[in-house]
Amino acid sequence: MAKEQNLEIQILQAAEELFLNNGFAGTSTTDIAKRVGCNQALVHYYFRTKENLFLQVFMAKLDMILKTLQQPLLNQDADFFDKLRNVIGAYYDFLANDTRLPFFVINEMLGNKDRLTLVYEHFMNNTMRNNVFGIIDTVVQTEVRKHTIRPIDTVNFILDVVSLTVFNFIALPIYCDVSGCTDDEKQHFLRLRKDEIITLVINGIKNVGN
Repeated sequence: MAKEQNLEIQILQAAEELFLNNGFAGTSTTDIAKRVGCNQALVHYYFRTKENLFLQVFMAKLDMILKTLQQPLLNQDADFFDKLRNVIGAYYDFLANDTRLPFFVINEMLGNKDRLTLVYEHFMNNTMRNNVFGIIDTVVQTEVRKHTIRPIDTVNFILDVVSLTVFNFIALPIYCDVSGCTDDEKQHFLRLRKDEIITLVINGIKNVGN
């Protein structure tokens, strides 16, 4: 049983790496089997189809993001703005850890409406997603009622954070190609952008005078 579970994990890890590098269309179950060193039939045995394997890889990434956000949200000792800095910072660092992820999501979701619908349905029914959204909604709307921040819909607030953060990583290779930045300069750029995004979000929702 342990050997089977280990092989299943290896297949998922190989699929994730190949999907991120080559996209869904550019990855075959034969490629995945070769990366693992197993028979192609075993990939189909565990996951049935490449589409199902892709979905499991995608949803695992989603769960990791949600877990990353949940921890700073549950920190009762932090005030609202510190909590916000920690949440945005955690999300940013997650994407910075593998800058291929935003391209992977955009390319695969926008290019296939059926896959987008399937992922959306799984996302909306995800228990952790509901919990995280509920916490964010409670935290944000509590501060709205206290007049700490301006009135803002929670969905719009989340979209602001996501769009600012994700576009940063879309622009990163363009910036680096134009400027010819080194790895050290790239990391410096990422740190500066992280601080800038946090500042933009906080200043954008603060009530005047706070």
